[in-house]
Amino acid sequence: MTSSWLQRKRKGDLIALAQKTHLSDVDGLLKDDLVQTLQEHLEANGTRYGKLPEFSDFYKRSSPVKREPVSPDGVTIAVPKPRRRQTKVFETSPELYVASEPTPEKFKTIVTRTPRTVSNTVSRVAAQVDLPKVDLPASPAQVADLADQSFQAAKEKAEELWKRTYIEETIEIIRERASSVTAVECFVLLIEAAGLQWNTLKVEHAFNTPALFGLNTHHVRLPDYTKLLTSDFWAPATLWSLTSLFIPLLFSYFFNLTLRSNTKHKSSRGTYAADPLIFNITKAILQYSVYAAAQDLTAILHPSWGPFSWSTRANIARHAPGGYHGLQIGAAIGILVSIYDAALKK
Repeated sequence: MTSSWLQRKRKGDLIALAQKTHLSDVDGLLKDDLVQTLQEHLEANGTRYGKLPEFSDFYKRSSPVKREPVSPDGVTIAVPKPRRRQTKVFETSPELYVASEPTPEKFKTIVTRTPRTVSNTVSRVAAQVDLPKVDLPASPAQVADLADQSFQAAKEKAEELWKRTYIEETIEIIRERASSVTAVECFVLLIEAAGLQWNTLKVEHAFNTPALFGLNTHHVRLPDYTKLLTSDFWAPATLWSLTSLFIPLLFSYFFNLTLRSNTKHKSSRGTYAADPLIFNITKAILQYSVYAAAQDLTAILHPSWGPFSWSTRANIARHAPGGYHGLQIGAAIGILVSIYDAALKK
């Protein structure tokens, strides 16, 4: 039975006591083995160490001291007591446990005799060596849950990045602004103006691209912007702006039927500064009176329309997108949209 007095001592104190009893090779022993060895040595030599004050508590707390047998001649006979075989310690490289983590330079393990000491040795080695911990899922259900959580996290991150682009808000603003009679009118006028400008400023050869990196040269054609300084551009542009924009806008401003139809409600809902229906009707009448006769040679009998010559009228009738019929189609679209918008607001 192990002495409780020795068991409560620290290992350093036990080594100091062993040195006083002249025990050697005790530095490499574990505390349990050191206690066992020291207790056996003290019990076997009670007459020698029993009077020392360092060991008085040991002999008081333990069982009665076994005296060594004495021969008839008065000579003390030392009875050898069998001791269990102690296994010497061996050094093991910490690289066998962890290759990448910092470990003590050397640590010692010992094959012990009882299951309790084996458990203590394993715990001590695990504490000295910081082994990496890997959390593995216990079942396929946990693997599925982990995958679902990762997917949800990626989805939330993508939605957050998408909201930061403000693309949806921009699309809604554009949609709201384009869903009106004014937006449709502006779109039709933009197409007519762009087509007329492109056809009036003739596209000519400007330069050739250099043959670099084994690529062939290509002809680059650009509009002849020198015509911006002549009447060949400004005369058609002025006549088109009068017949398609300014004169219809003037008539629709003064003959605005939307103001009179909304007098009962006394609100600005459904009213326009210029009546879109009157605007498109005036536009269609002007285009018919100016450009319809300029398509054939009969317009020579009526060579001019105000200050604008027959060639200017014919230039617009030929160079506008779709020609004269394209201008009439644009006016018809405006009339239909205006009627539909008025019907929705009733």
